[in-house]
Amino acid sequence: MMSSASHSKNLESKKITIGVLMGGRSIEREVSLNSGRTVCDHLDTNCYTIIPLFQCQLGKLFILPWRFLHRGKIADFEHRLVQEAQQIVWDDLKEMIDLMYIALHGRYGEDGAVQGFLEILHIPYVGSKVFASALGMNKSLQKTFLAARGIKIPESITITPHHIDSLLHCSDEIVDLLKQNNLAYPLFVKPVQEGSSLGVFRVDSLHDIIKAVDHASSITVGKKQPVIIERALIGLEFSCIVIFDYLNGTYQALPPTEIVIESGKNFFDYEQKYMPGRATKYTPARCSEDVIEKIKACSIQVVQALGFMTLARIDGFVDSCGSVVITDPNSFSGLAPSSYAFLQA
Repeated sequence: MMSSASHSKNLESKKITIGVLMGGRSIEREVSLNSGRTVCDHLDTNCYTIIPLFQCQLGKLFILPWRFLHRGKIADFEHRLVQEAQQIVWDDLKEMIDLMYIALHGRYGEDGAVQGFLEILHIPYVGSKVFASALGMNKSLQKTFLAARGIKIPESITITPHHIDSLLHCSDEIVDLLKQNNLAYPLFVKPVQEGSSLGVFRVDSLHDIIKAVDHASSITVGKKQPVIIERALIGLEFSCIVIFDYLNGTYQALPPTEIVIESGKNFFDYEQKYMPGRATKYTPARCSEDVIEKIKACSIQVVQALGFMTLARIDGFVDSCGSVVITDPNSFSGLAPSSYAFLQA
């Protein structure tokens, strides 16, 4: 008969070691810390050995001490990592972990960059693959893919950084551009490659749109990026989680959440998304079962069109005609305790 010590050692040897990667180089790094903390706290330690990993703004990689994991913000511990944490290089991961749980958000984390790097290192990871991740972070290109599948999206135009420079010095050119594309106020201005509503503005005048385009294109310091100008939608705003079942190769949409923004706000901004007690959320959405099924079906269509895997979040509206319009497909969902993934599950 196997002794209890031998049995325990045998179980230990069967454990999968999971690296949970958080922080990163994007402007969404605080959101990433919240997601990484939740993943570390809730993975089953009977099945997995967990190694928290933190990437600094400049790219250095550390094994994050657990005592730092529950600090409020990155600024509370980042300056102490060099002295108090073990710095590693990416090649070390091949011997340290069996699987990477990517809890990074935004540029370099959700855009295919780290996914591609892990594939070069032959380290399996959770989430969408390289191409789908790149699509998930490019609001302009994903619209092309969705429109090709007949999925309804808001009317919009994309302005390149080179074009932005000339527009900022010629307001008449912006007026003409909006007229040519049948875009009327109110409008949304969004950076093409950011998330969490960072750099997003709702505008109602020419003066506002010039300032918004300039700010949105420069939201990441030193990296001028394209900007989308998009028709504002009115209707029921929703977010729907879609999970992929690897056992049978099917997608499942969870009950969508209805979002009601704060009084005095004109859109669902960063603070309302992540600060407790701000916007009101109803899960499931307060609409008929038929509309809920339409939202779920459309969300699955979006995930299939873009090739998202594992756990995606699809944002959109149900307009006054009852049509589902997709505004923001995400290849990964944030995993703070109050996130949609948990509300809907």
